[in-house]
Amino acid sequence: MSEYSGTKRSGIQALYTFTPFKLLFGKNGYGLVLVPILYYKNRNTIDWKKGIADNFNVPYYRRDFEVIRPNEIKPYVFTPNSKNSVEYMHHLLSNSSHYIDMNDAASPFPLIAKYSYSSLINGYYCKYGLILLHDSKECPLASRCKLFKPKKGRDCEYYNGPMPYERLYTVFPHIVRRIREGGIDNKKRILTLIVVKIGNSDRILGKIEFSDKLNLEAFSDATIFYAKAADLMYKDFLWTSYEKGIGFRLNNLNGLIFKFNDSALNDYISFLIKSNQEIEDWLCAKMFIYFGNRNRIYLRKFSLSQNGFNAMNRFEKLIDEIISNKAKAICNRDNLILFGSFILVHTLAHVIINIGTSMVNQAISADYTYYIEHPIFGDVSTSVYVVESIYGGFGYLKTLSTMINRGDQILRKILDNLTQMYNDHEKRFNSSLSNLNGIINNFIGRLDNNLLRRTLEIFQDWVNGPFPRTFPYHFVIRNYLGERYSSVINRDGDTRQAFKDMIAALPLCWDGCNMCVGMDKGCMFGPYDQPFLISRKIVSELIKTHIDWLGRNTFSFTTNLYNVFKDLINLAENEIKIISPWISKEIINELKKVKKEKDLRITIICLDDKSNSEAITEAEENEMRVVKIPSISEQGIIHSKIMIIDDAIALTGSANFTINGLTKNIETEMVIIDPSEMVKLTEQFNKIIMNYESNK
Repeated sequence: MSEYSGTKRSGIQALYTFTPFKLLFGKNGYGLVLVPILYYKNRNTIDWKKGIADNFNVPYYRRDFEVIRPNEIKPYVFTPNSKNSVEYMHHLLSNSSHYIDMNDAASPFPLIAKYSYSSLINGYYCKYGLILLHDSKECPLASRCKLFKPKKGRDCEYYNGPMPYERLYTVFPHIVRRIREGGIDNKKRILTLIVVKIGNSDRILGKIEFSDKLNLEAFSDATIFYAKAADLMYKDFLWTSYEKGIGFRLNNLNGLIFKFNDSALNDYISFLIKSNQEIEDWLCAKMFIYFGNRNRIYLRKFSLSQNGFNAMNRFEKLIDEIISNKAKAICNRDNLILFGSFILVHTLAHVIINIGTSMVNQAISADYTYYIEHPIFGDVSTSVYVVESIYGGFGYLKTLSTMINRGDQILRKILDNLTQMYNDHEKRFNSSLSNLNGIINNFIGRLDNNLLRRTLEIFQDWVNGPFPRTFPYHFVIRNYLGERYSSVINRDGDTRQAFKDMIAALPLCWDGCNMCVGMDKGCMFGPYDQPFLISRKIVSELIKTHIDWLGRNTFSFTTNLYNVFKDLINLAENEIKIISPWISKEIINELKKVKKEKDLRITIICLDDKSNSEAITEAEENEMRVVKIPSISEQGIIHSKIMIIDDAIALTGSANFTINGLTKNIETEMVIIDPSEMVKLTEQFNKIIMNYESNK
């Protein structure tokens, strides 16, 4: 087994490289990692690992579910001369009175899978997915299957083969990952703030941080089998769950953290939707097709979602409805904003990995992974974590963090090149759309005329549908035509190739593809979900703003100061400190909200004056510490107006923290994240309290 002995890889890459049931090619045969499957019996003892290096439970995924990290993975080897085999049988088959019907066929879990050299070379399978793989020419379930349909020259119409295993399925692991920040020693460093323009106002969208104390748990819990051709099976995928997860946990990893202010993020998405009809159409199309007419949209973070598979089927029905002029779609605005904000941060995660990869060897991308917290999952706030998923890492994210902090020219050029690439993609796809007649005409004589007419009709009628500034997805068109014109497409090899060539000539990038946003196998979602959950257009709008914030550690604001104040307190994680001679109840009310949500410590220094009494009472009743300084003091009159967030961000300037000071008066404010300046401001705050309390 020396040819398969490279099974000591680490990080996310190892989970993809050595996915159970994925074919590993060797010099003299095949190797597969075969593991025990939940609810299945196998007739062989499976020795798939050598020792256990670590094991842990993941209650956030499933109670009492155990994850193990083997010292070494041992593939099961099948050679031409070996007669060994491994057969899995679902526990339902142990009940002799159970007869297989459409309920079994509707399940994504196959009933039998048999691995042998013969089945890997020339295997048989059930089009209903009841048999994943077998080496018998006759269906082993024939005597118990109500779906059995005899056909001349074949045991059952739905039992097909022989076909090589490698041509049957694309095999992926389902990977669960979670990233958490370290404990009290987690000294994060703010690199910059993300500032965007919403209309005529500047808003603080979020902050970018670097940490070397991030903790990652990642494991595969199942294998997904995607049929490689649309006409192979009657379902989109098959699924097998492991008895135990296979994965690892790592501490003290380098990583970038993007933490967003949800209020500003939602306002930004709302602004983009209102000001750009094309963005609205794309978001509406993706949301409507992916979720259907749900009143409430949500995503699952840790378990497999069938949304993508259902969406592909829904997409085909939508094409028929558009052609027959019956299509209707209503996109709830609140849902659209929620969905748009998720698409933005999800696409951003892929873009960051893509940027990191472009700076180094392409193979390194497999060692990056990301994790998202977002209200669409039920999380209370929005964050994106990107880490190097191996012990020690290569230091590339640390280098990237320095480039972000300094506003490095190389990084600026990469970002500018990205937006230029997006523009080039746009021109290329617009050219394909405008030249669609010419593209279709190139296949006259090679493909059926009715098929060509229907292809052209799909695009021509689409612009009269509910999403006129978008276009249909080429993958769905392939499936749509493949199902309806199967006999003419599969007439011979030349016709099949001509059909593939035509599909490849159609517009490919459905507002985002692997080339432009870096979708890869490391995505939190499956291939069927990915097209609906990323957007080149919306992320390009954010990338363009880098000229306003990249490399800056001070930001000036003269208008919309109340929103700036709210944006900053929504970024607080531990503590807010305020010095202001005058303070109003409206400010306290905003502080109350974030204190309740995040259990923050809040300290306020203000004048002990009747004008502040209502605000002081409200603050103290809500367990905020208020230091009341006499109007006349030996220490001098308080004139500073400063707010300090987590000892890392400061808002300071001429405005008192009153509703008039932040909304009506002409004021100038600065936001500071420079570490040396933050030390001075924090020392001043602490000194005022110390001097006052020592002179009481």
